[in-house]
Amino acid sequence: MKITFDRSDPIFWVLYFLLHFCFLLAVLFFVRWLWSLLMTDSYRIDLGEMTFESIIYAIAMTVARIIRYRIGKKRYEKNPVDRRKNNLFRE
Repeated sequence: MKITFDRSDPIFWVLYFLLHFCFLLAVLFFVRWLWSLLMTDSYRIDLGEMTFESIIYAIAMTVARIIRYRIGKKRYEKNPVDRRKNNLFRE
């Protein structure tokens, strides 16, 4: 079963941002938790710093993906060629 999303909908991009934010925050927390276990000194995990880094990375990834989507959409509207993978039945 294939689930389709409308990339023109702003809700899609909000969900895309939130998904990347949560994933990055979880990865950063896990890596820093492992780092704190390996360090013999007292290492304090700063949640504010991790949240800020996750927000910046998620914004950058979302904006880059929106730009790629818009450029691809304009390119397709300019030249709507059949872009199917099956080349056997092309004329």
